[in-house]
Amino acid sequence: MPIAGFDPSLTNFGWIILDEHKTGKDSLVDFGIFKTDTSYGVLVQRLILQRERVRKFLKQTDIRFISMEAPYFMDFNTELLFSLNQFIHEVFLDLNAFVLYVPPIRLKKIAVPEIKISEITKHHVIHQAKTELDMHGKRFSEHVSDAYFAAKIGIKFYRWHILKELKDEDLTEEERKLFCGKHIYIKGAKKGTTEYTGIIYKENDQFFDYTKYSRKSEDITKEILNG
Repeated sequence: MPIAGFDPSLTNFGWIILDEHKTGKDSLVDFGIFKTDTSYGVLVQRLILQRERVRKFLKQTDIRFISMEAPYFMDFNTELLFSLNQFIHEVFLDLNAFVLYVPPIRLKKIAVPEIKISEITKHHVIHQAKTELDMHGKRFSEHVSDAYFAAKIGIKFYRWHILKELKDEDLTEEERKLFCGKHIYIKGAKKGTTEYTGIIYKENDQFFDYTKYSRKSEDITKEILNG
């Protein structure tokens, strides 16, 4: 099953499609960017445009597993990213999609594991993506590069959690931390307490299985109209 990687943005929404049965350059199916600027209208019009582009994309490709860079809620555009995510989650809900969030820091560390996280730049991520996909000398933006690594991580999660093809020991150390990490305190006030940090423990926060919910946006609209 093809998997989509997203790097959501109002201005440069990077997307990529990977074949989960292949690796490296052979896994690349297609990629691109959904662009908007102020010429496309006011903010709400641009949000609607990006939402409907995502809807059309998922319907045309019939992709229902999306792995995306998680919104970073400590930046200058925090509120905008939150709004965009809520708009596109309506699409995910309506289309019964499974959505995985990859925190930006973890995405970069998995993309370029040999460099300290504090030293990784967008240029490192772009270079690594181009290397793996044999795209040197071609245009491949930071937005698509982030979408690529989100999709690549998503494939691992899909094979580990959905298909059950991979066991914990088949994952890299960083992937295990991301997917099923947990920490048991051995001293101090929290001694004996287990802190669950992995994505798998954070449903509806770090991953969303919208196949579980039969109540879609159309149903909610009807409920409102019917009082």
